[in-house]
Amino acid sequence: MAPPLARRYVMHHLADFDDEALRTFLAAGDGDIAPERLGTALQGDEFDNLALRVARILPDESARARFEEARRWRESPAIVAMRRRQVLDTLFWALLYWHDPDAYEELVAGEQIHPGLLHSLDLDGRVVADLGAGAGRFTLFAARHASRVIAVDAVPALLDRLRRKADALELSNVDTRRGSFRRLPIDSAGVDIAVACSSLTSHAPWGGDLALAEAERIVKPGGDLVVIWPDAPEWFCARGFAYMSLPGNAEMHFRDVASAARIAADFYSEEAAQWVRDNDARVVPFAVLGVPPPNDACVKQVIPSR
Repeated sequence: MAPPLARRYVMHHLADFDDEALRTFLAAGDGDIAPERLGTALQGDEFDNLALRVARILPDESARARFEEARRWRESPAIVAMRRRQVLDTLFWALLYWHDPDAYEELVAGEQIHPGLLHSLDLDGRVVADLGAGAGRFTLFAARHASRVIAVDAVPALLDRLRRKADALELSNVDTRRGSFRRLPIDSAGVDIAVACSSLTSHAPWGGDLALAEAERIVKPGGDLVVIWPDAPEWFCARGFAYMSLPGNAEMHFRDVASAARIAADFYSEEAAQWVRDNDARVVPFAVLGVPPPNDACVKQVIPSR
């Protein structure tokens, strides 16, 4: 289920994506948005320009034909509204990163990855890939230990923020690259360890089997692929990952009560926001928010191909 903030987005917000972003977030496959659903969601003359752009980025003639047929087949307003909501909810995080990186950074500032988890990683002197790097919460940690960190993300605004932070900290070993989980701009066996910190998931557009194979491709044989705070640990374990979890770190920490209430209302629930107000709290248990804390990871050693 998408966070409450998702209701602020409408289909016209998709038009702000450049073509590379549309291709990253909308190209079908691995549980992505079906062309038929996209076509229904984009019914109406006001979406003609956006629909032309979407049709161009779909992966093959079959997908384009299904998309165009769905646009022509006039569904009821209720069905169209439902399909639009489904598309927008699926793309919520992409829309947030693109349109409101400030809100994203405010959220991430409160989500402190378990320090024991971070320090358990073998980063010293190694070449590290940060997949779905965002504005750099893992990159900046890793850069203090690694020889080099290749930070990959699909959203230019987040990479710009990451570069500015690295420059301010005088970290010269951070290499930012735009790319998607399915097309990582890194050579095969190009890194010693790849880490996805609350980014690579069990489904598209942020994951799935195609993305997992691509992540394994870039890791040297014997190196590790690490997924921190996985969305579905059982999915990763079924694909050869080992699971680890550490105790503690059970709360989110915000700069003030107003920030805590705003984040709770936008990303979790009004009930959580009311708890913040009632308790005048800037420290909020993850249990109140209804999500597990960022204390776990799935780890897989990449086996040499035969």
